[in-house]
Amino acid sequence: MQRLVIRAVVLGTLAFPLVGPAAAHAQVALAARASTLGVGAELSFRAGRNLGIRLGGNYLEFTRDETIKDIDYHATPHFENGTVILDLHPFGGSFHLSGGFLLNYNEGELVATLAHDIVIGGTTYTPQEVGSLTGTVTFRKTAPYLGLGFAGRSRIAFLFDLGVGFTGKPQVELVGATNLTGPAKQEFDNNVEQERTEVQAEINKHKYLRYHPVVSFGIKFAF
Repeated sequence: MQRLVIRAVVLGTLAFPLVGPAAAHAQVALAARASTLGVGAELSFRAGRNLGIRLGGNYLEFTRDETIKDIDYHATPHFENGTVILDLHPFGGSFHLSGGFLLNYNEGELVATLAHDIVIGGTTYTPQEVGSLTGTVTFRKTAPYLGLGFAGRSRIAFLFDLGVGFTGKPQVELVGATNLTGPAKQEFDNNVEQERTEVQAEINKHKYLRYHPVVSFGIKFAF
């Protein structure tokens, strides 16, 4: 009988080797992050030594001056995105390889400054003729993500990630308003569309704009 009991204990240990140690390695944490995706928060769950998952959200907005095709704009990059990332810790430590998705609502808003004459689609217009010229630059809404990084296992730990989101070719929209009427307005509308096509063609030449580099720093609080 004693041998049977010992054998049952040994077989049980071999059959379920992860019950005790794996549970001890599970960790839930909240993190604050600053990155090229914006400023945000992140909820993570590390199920064991080798696997974890993270859900996050980021936001940032600022304004800068840009000149595009000889037209001066107030450009407002607007970062609003979420992350769903799976981490693989191949050595069971802080280093991880990451894969997942960016829920990408990032966009850029453009507002032309009309302090002087501007050339739209090859035609010169005065500020009095152009009521406004505005545009948006948008990206793929769901973008694959690949990266690597470090995340300590202690209760309070610093985080670092380096990766890239495959956000696709930026898409440009351009809208103009004018007080011109009749054939002059139709010509204006055609010139705005020509300007949009030229800007889109210029963007298409720069293939690096199809990728969003991610550099992220943060601090994690486990509980």
